Amino acid sequence: MKKENLFLAFNGVDDVLITQCARYHADNKVVKYNKRFSMAACVCLILLTTITSTAAIHHFWGRGLSSYFNATDEEQQSLTDQGQAIIFSESDDYSKYAITDNGITLTPVAIVADDNKINLAVKYSGIELNNDAEPNINIDEVYIQGYEGNTLGYSMGIKDDELMFIIDGTDSIDSGITLTGKTLHLELSDFSVVNFDSSEKSLGGKWTFDLPIPEVSNAKVIDLNQSLSDFNCEAASIKISPISAEIRYNISEDVLERWLDERESPVPYIASLTLDDGKIINCEDLDSLNNIDGLNNNAIFSVEFNNIIDPNTVKSVEIRDINGNMATLTLK
Repeated sequence: MKKENLFLAFNGVDDVLITQCARYHADNKVVKYNKRFSMAACVCLILLTTITSTAAIHHFWGRGLSSYFNATDEEQQSLTDQGQAIIFSESDDYSKYAITDNGITLTPVAIVADDNKINLAVKYSGIELNNDAEPNINIDEVYIQGYEGNTLGYSMGIKDDELMFIIDGTDSIDSGITLTGKTLHLELSDFSVVNFDSSEKSLGGKWTFDLPIPEVSNAKVIDLNQSLSDFNCEAASIKISPISAEIRYNISEDVLERWLDERESPVPYIASLTLDDGKIINCEDLDSLNNIDGLNNNAIFSVEFNNIIDPNTVKSVEIRDINGNMATLTLK
């Protein structure tokens, strides 16, 4: 796969995912964006019984997000109760989120986010597709109201009758910038049907959403300040949330120039995480992004998990680079 392209695919699921777009605008930066959907091979259907007014709400993120993160029922309850996920159907004014144009209704299902990454599922209805056809839609505009970072990436895929949107602000070097608690503005248009023979029928339409982003990231930040001689840089800090991890590096002027000249950043990447119970989370094939800031001599590598983790249980992180160098960062 070419690094400049996005490839979205289910593991073991027959649904076809359509890559819509990935756009970045950068000043004095080298950005590499590698995005791949990793969905569970088996998606369970959860049957919900009637909830009485005195019973606790059963949180369900929908088929797309729950399978994207392989999220258990307990994890969905926990992150939603903690404020890291919003399920729109639980709102008293849920109907206001549904927008219909040209007979097609788009309705947000749920949103899961942390400081750097937003994952949104939107259900479409009003049209029946043949087994050999898939939907597509244009992303006209994406921005975060109140977000001060100068770059933002996004991509789209599908799962059954849900459109899956991933918005990424990781490559903002300013560690004080966060996506949480803000508002996501999303403009979509021209819903179309893509047939098996690649022919496409446009149905038109326009949909604009302003959606709240969860206020809690549950992220844990650990200062490292560890010199990495094999990588010619210093690991400054690591941030781990239940859905992603990010390492920040400090680099020298000569290393910066070499990296910039190569135009393919050898920023050390997160290869795996080891948990307290000995479980190893392999991160090499997960969604990732790296960025070099040419103004401040630092760099970032981030990865989004395909499982929900507890940041407090991460014992160590293994990093590697494209030259085969390897190091273990001990967090406890």
